[in-house]
Amino acid sequence: MRYLVHSQMLALVIIALLFWQCESTSSKRSDLPDTTIHSATANRPEAGTIFLYPERIPLEDGGFLNAERGMMFVPLNRSKEKTDVIAVEVYRFKANQSANTSTPPIFFLHGGPSFSGLERSLANPGTFEERWGPFLDVSDLVIVSQRGIGPSKPTTLIETTLSAQVPDQPFDYSAMIDELKEILTQEKQAWEDLGLDLSGFTVLEAADDINDVRKALGYKKITIWGGSFGSHWGMAFMRKYPELVERAILRGMEGPDHTYDHPGHLWNVYKRVAEEAEQVPGLINAIPNGGLIAALESIISRAENEPFKVNVNGQEVLFDGESIRQFARGYSGGLRGWPANIISMYNGDFAEAAEEVIDNYRNESRSFRTASYWMLDCGSGITPTRLAEHDSDPSMEIFTRMNWWYKNGCTVWNSDLGDDFRQNFETDIPTVIAHGTWDTSTPYENALELVPFFKNSKFITVKRGPHGAIRAAFRASEKFKEGLFRFAATGDFSQLPDEVEIPAPNWVLPKN
Repeated sequence: MRYLVHSQMLALVIIALLFWQCESTSSKRSDLPDTTIHSATANRPEAGTIFLYPERIPLEDGGFLNAERGMMFVPLNRSKEKTDVIAVEVYRFKANQSANTSTPPIFFLHGGPSFSGLERSLANPGTFEERWGPFLDVSDLVIVSQRGIGPSKPTTLIETTLSAQVPDQPFDYSAMIDELKEILTQEKQAWEDLGLDLSGFTVLEAADDINDVRKALGYKKITIWGGSFGSHWGMAFMRKYPELVERAILRGMEGPDHTYDHPGHLWNVYKRVAEEAEQVPGLINAIPNGGLIAALESIISRAENEPFKVNVNGQEVLFDGESIRQFARGYSGGLRGWPANIISMYNGDFAEAAEEVIDNYRNESRSFRTASYWMLDCGSGITPTRLAEHDSDPSMEIFTRMNWWYKNGCTVWNSDLGDDFRQNFETDIPTVIAHGTWDTSTPYENALELVPFFKNSKFITVKRGPHGAIRAAFRASEKFKEGLFRFAATGDFSQLPDEVEIPAPNWVLPKN
């Protein structure tokens, strides 16, 4: 795998840098009258100030909703006496007139860290009503972006070209690691050469961004609503400022020591899917002896002992043990297609898998992770104890490259908040935790570990629930939706169920 930095990288870095440097002055041409060209000097915004302007959101009925959008100016690194100022984008939607004015606002925290902002999605009529409208029956809704990412400034994103491994050759893992470190080193050096203090991009600083927005908007307390990295971010705020949180709603739990997903817990998701799929009438007769898990292990073993090639439209694709492992999570149709993928490969049909390899090989151009992404996630890191459990888990025989980007990429960034940060903490903040049993991004076991530390909480299992468990549960259960918004408005757990069941998927059936 080869990473090559586009020439735009330096240009993007410089443009972003100009935003937060203290002053900029335009040059004047001496051959034109003074009245046609003006020199302008802009003072740097003071940390702690916010600039909001009206934003019109198109509605499905053809009208518009008036919202507020703008930038919160915050210190880059609050631990230093002298630090630059950066900007974090903020949206505020005011509550409907029917809402109780004493209800604290909901601060919605997106996951990733990779939030690209709301502008594109809100441009589509109907999006606001479906996605955000219900919140406004409860309270004001505030959406805080992530520092260094998406619409925030500077945005530490670069563009790269990714050249995948040649399909007919064995995978060169060491070369992939070398390329990763090379491009990350270049990116880190480019920012440091321009004077950006990368050490300020941590989840603790991001938690203080929430507090700065709270103060700037004049709220005494807030409700945290976050998922995935948003739950990780929200928990950092809850631990640091418990007195400021009225209540919390969390899903896709990513605790203080959960940045690296646990391979065994991920494998449990596929075991749960296999257990159910093996009882499906359209699949049951096609399930290999021993079940789907044993079938996948057999496919890997066979390819490891006797690698083979498949020809697709004149392009050969090599299948050995390592390449089969990359399809352990399937190659088409998501979880509902995973059983059919395993059955097809077990029966010797690798045509679709080979086509997927070729498609990946041709799809070279993509955006790379931001510097802020790496600093945030690498800063949260992993404890030595959990890393040892990670590496020794038997499922690493299947997921051999799991978390490889963290293990190798984080060595470049020198970002670590330490093991004290990664310890779980007890809280009495009223909290609803909803987690899907089919969540392949933050496995269900994350929630099982964390729930005992939330002493005043309601845990809701979302059976078959994906990473976006709350939205899936909204679609499946009006009772859950009403109960959750009642909790957001009043703190009342009583209308919430213990479990929400997502309907069984429309399983993909094997072709043969």
